[in-house]
Amino acid sequence: MKTEFLLALALVFSGAMAPYVYSGDEDLCMECHEPAEDWVGMSPEAILTEAQNPDNDMHEDNAGFSEEQMKAIITTLLAQ
Repeated sequence: MKTEFLLALALVFSGAMAPYVYSGDEDLCMECHEPAEDWVGMSPEAILTEAQNPDNDMHEDNAGFSEEQMKAIITTLLAQ
């Protein structure tokens, strides 16, 4: 029981800290994008799909990010 509690606590903590771990990576997007203008009417899922599009040469740097990292970056940018 104690082990399960500690595991659950670790998972909650990890999830809560994820946005802070990836903070700063959104600057890469801000070099070219203005979220209030470029992503009007787009869902986070649509933005993620476009950001991961391998045919878009402007998004080559995104290949180094996991899907979880990209979601955290997009969430941060949309909150601004």
